[in-house]
Amino acid sequence: MKALSPEQPDWILLAAALALVAVGTAMIYSASSGYTVIRWSWGEEHVLHDHLVRLGVGLVAFLVAYLVRPSWLGAGSRVAYWVAIGLLAFTVASRSVGAVNGAKRWISLAMFSLQPSEFAKLALIVHLAWAASRKDARMDSWTGLAPALWKTALMCGLILLQPNFSTATALAMISFAILVAAGMSWKHIAALGGAAFAGLSGILVLQPYRMARVAAFLHPEDHARGSALQSLQAVVALGNGGIFGVGLGRGTAKLLHLPEPYTDTIFAVLGEELGLLGTLSILGLFLLVVWRGLRAAQLSRSREHRLLAVGLATALGLYAALHAMVCTRLIPTTGLPMPFLSYGGSNLTFSMIALGLLLNLSRRQTESGSAGEETASPDTRPATSTAVRRSAWA
Repeated sequence: MKALSPEQPDWILLAAALALVAVGTAMIYSASSGYTVIRWSWGEEHVLHDHLVRLGVGLVAFLVAYLVRPSWLGAGSRVAYWVAIGLLAFTVASRSVGAVNGAKRWISLAMFSLQPSEFAKLALIVHLAWAASRKDARMDSWTGLAPALWKTALMCGLILLQPNFSTATALAMISFAILVAAGMSWKHIAALGGAAFAGLSGILVLQPYRMARVAAFLHPEDHARGSALQSLQAVVALGNGGIFGVGLGRGTAKLLHLPEPYTDTIFAVLGEELGLLGTLSILGLFLLVVWRGLRAAQLSRSREHRLLAVGLATALGLYAALHAMVCTRLIPTTGLPMPFLSYGGSNLTFSMIALGLLLNLSRRQTESGSAGEETASPDTRPATSTAVRRSAWA
């Protein structure tokens, strides 16, 4: 990387993320080797091979994100947003999209599958960061907030129709964090928080299977063989691990006791095999990633870069936190992966792109501020016309 740029990236952030990637690769192999043999009679290394291919794709995406000029992202963010909307609409409306567990969330592309919601997450973060950073984007008024709110609502609505309640909720929370960082006032925070709580509660009530998950969370003993199975087995696995764990590869919960052991419950497998010390170490690495990401935001003199770093750091930290909370029965069951650790190409690619962009932003400033023409603060630019204001959100 030194040869690629005269500026220094955040080596602490890079080291923490690469440690997560390394642990994730080891845990994916451990969690999948026996499970796939028993469940589908595949080879022990089948999932590992697929993961390494996806990791290769992710590394290429990481390098592109690290080298790209951030201003180019802003210029293309509107197109990316509407492409994401089109892909989400296609997954909802098309009969050719395969459904898994009743949800239409993936588009098959030759040997790979694309989860449009992961691309949509990146597109919305970049677009909100770019448009909300304009001087004329008055984020302290309902008029200024309206474009961001309806664009977020449109994307979350299409994701809900897949249906994918957990991803839609997480995306709304990430968008909320960006808008708060952009200058949303406390009255707007309170109003939107109340409206979001009411809306999410209504969605839960209207969908019986979601209410079943809530009931299983509140009364797991009544749903031990159904909706509560995943969370109960995850807690058992964590308990079996104790402080030091049973040893890498020696866990038993992954052998058909835990549903989706190398995706939705990989944190529980990690806890059984590496113990409390292992889980705390992983959570510590994620805290380090989030801290360094927010530090890049704090040190940036560019409002656009600041909001982009906030959105990316929030996304990585939020997904990790929600995944861990599901495995420890702090919240009802969701299907959210843990960044860098869970098996899955789309989420791994997003995580690697987020890492590349955060490192990209971190090398464009020093403790005394940013360097280069891209770091000029939007606050110093002359006021723009209404037409320009509209074009920022178009």
